[in-house]
Amino acid sequence: MHDQDQGDVAELARPLLTAVQAREVTASLRAAMDDVRRTVAVLAARVRDAHAAHVWTPPGYPSWEAYCAAEFGISRAHAYRLLDVARALAAGDQRSWVEVI
Repeated sequence: MHDQDQGDVAELARPLLTAVQAREVTASLRAAMDDVRRTVAVLAARVRDAHAAHVWTPPGYPSWEAYCAAEFGISRAHAYRLLDVARALAAGDQRSWVEVI
């Protein structure tokens, strides 16, 4: 992700928002981010529990990364990033949810 506006993304020109409209958009964004945080917390807990239970073994996968690739179509790096986020959230680091998106 970029910390700056993405000038190369074509967008339709829109009129500037009023202060009230900007606050409404901000509130909507905040609510969506809160939803993502809650969802990531649930995902992280399930990932942590699945990994701890070696969920890949009974169906015959040779590893966590093989299981994640076959079942969810995610890369080895993403599979372990989910575990890192799960561990960080379990340790109380609430900023870690951003790493998932």
